[in-house]
Amino acid sequence: MSAVVPANESAWFRAAFLWWMRRFVARRFHAVRAVRGSAELLARAAAHEGPLVVCCNHQSWWDPLVGLAVHEAWFRGRPFLAPMDRTQLEKFGFFRRLGVFGVDPDDAAGLRPFARYVEERFAADGRAVLMLTPQGKFVDPRCPVEGRPGAAMVAAQHPKARVLSVALEYAFWTDQRPEVFLRAVEVPLPAEVGDTRAWKQAIEDAMNRNAAALAAAVMGRDPAAFDTVAGGGEGRIHPLYDAALRASGRSTSIETAHRGGAR
Repeated sequence: MSAVVPANESAWFRAAFLWWMRRFVARRFHAVRAVRGSAELLARAAAHEGPLVVCCNHQSWWDPLVGLAVHEAWFRGRPFLAPMDRTQLEKFGFFRRLGVFGVDPDDAAGLRPFARYVEERFAADGRAVLMLTPQGKFVDPRCPVEGRPGAAMVAAQHPKARVLSVALEYAFWTDQRPEVFLRAVEVPLPAEVGDTRAWKQAIEDAMNRNAAALAAAVMGRDPAAFDTVAGGGEGRIHPLYDAALRASGRSTSIETAHRGGAR
């Protein structure tokens, strides 16, 4: 059995899936917010001529869809590839049509075939974006990030690659629906740029600092600290009650600005 289940991309399937995904995410979340400065950093990364390696934390079922949304928002036009546990990919095979390939995250012997597959994809298109979760499993966002070496090996083998950390959180603020929060930073180059262990440490350090900074911003509950990427309009209670509030000139959202000085 091959160590890697290759992707089987389909342009028409991707377009149809992304059309559905945008509407699905908009229905399930009140807003998608990026810590100020993150959108600009991602836009600059999108202009990079070499490949990108985007490392995200892994906490929920939503992560693959949010990762696709990040790619759609900032990296559209660049090839997308992402690894998935091959047993799950067998169950959700449609992800192969989007650029997802299958690996066994618990098999150390699969690390080099993983790196070779990514190398082949980078060679085919030097502007490809590898999006992955180095933790390799679901982990509570409050736990320290302990990554597996796949992303580090790719970074060590590709000096032209730019490595980013995108921290994700899902939290409730004042709407009945949760919100998606993200923060992006570039992973600093380690002293030994060709050393996998040095890259692994650099990626883990950046991901942990990034997650802590995002958590602090989310706990601050200040919309001004974020750029609203999508959504964020008035809240919803019930269609009839919402209509009655609007008819009387009142907002349907829960308003807290007047409580700014309260203790």
